[in-house]
Amino acid sequence: MSKAENPAKTREAELYQLGVLACPDCGTAITSAHCPSCDRTVVEAGNAPSLFATRSRSISFNLHPDQLNPEKIPMQDFFHFPPRHGLPGSGVYHLDRAHVDVIQSLPKGQTFIEIGCGGGQMRDWVKAEGHTYLGTDISTERVHDWLQESGGADILCDAHALPFRDDSAAVIYSAAVWEHLAFPHLAAQEAARVLKTGGMHLGSMSFLEPWHDASYFHMTPLGVYQTLTLAGLRPLFIWPEREWHAFRAILEMGNKATRAMRFLGRFANGFYLSPKVAQHVLKHRKWPAQDDLIQPRAITAGAIKWIAVKDG
Repeated sequence: MSKAENPAKTREAELYQLGVLACPDCGTAITSAHCPSCDRTVVEAGNAPSLFATRSRSISFNLHPDQLNPEKIPMQDFFHFPPRHGLPGSGVYHLDRAHVDVIQSLPKGQTFIEIGCGGGQMRDWVKAEGHTYLGTDISTERVHDWLQESGGADILCDAHALPFRDDSAAVIYSAAVWEHLAFPHLAAQEAARVLKTGGMHLGSMSFLEPWHDASYFHMTPLGVYQTLTLAGLRPLFIWPEREWHAFRAILEMGNKATRAMRFLGRFANGFYLSPKVAQHVLKHRKWPAQDDLIQPRAITAGAIKWIAVKDG
């Protein structure tokens, strides 16, 4: 690299060349740090372009009456565990096996956008799968030191006003993000706008985790369903994280005193599920399949996960 080259500037130039960025204020496609429509100039913050919206705007949702009636929700269509799920003992931080399977099923060369990427720890894995990775977050500093080693966010922006063109991404991924958003319904709507037809929204969010990091919303499976469908996305799977149940989450995330007792969470979860298992065995004369316990697991889940698609 010559002395005149600036790695941050080179990285920024490559972002504009991808042909997916748009001005967050007026929506015009941009190919440089200047918006030709509203005359906005993009500035850098922490070696990443800062593309936060600066103007207020009106938003709307298309609300069908059935979305207000829980009896009309087709739980049988989506409330299932995927064939493979859970966090592997080793692997990318927060990445679920079910999400891995979706990403690995895609043709090579797709645009993958991560909302709330932290240190950008998924970048190397996604690129190794043959895709273009774009990590977004609100800061390059509000992450653990060990995560900052992954290179940080490519773009600083707000999930409520994504600086991307319509129909520009094949995957939008957000792990443990929605609970920290003031208006997750709008963030889902933005994700749907940016996704191509057939694109996938993969994510997870808090349910019975303690209030943490100024979180706004902790959602049930029905809350996740409502948020996705209100945005025009169709959930394929919504399921509780099996190993991250409330008994464990509350102890681990409480304080130092409760963290020392987190091993008790496993026993508490076992005591909670044991009568459900016994009832199933007595009634059906066989051990319950994973979906047979999805309801009791969801009742005490620390987090809820999903796979959703943007239909044509």
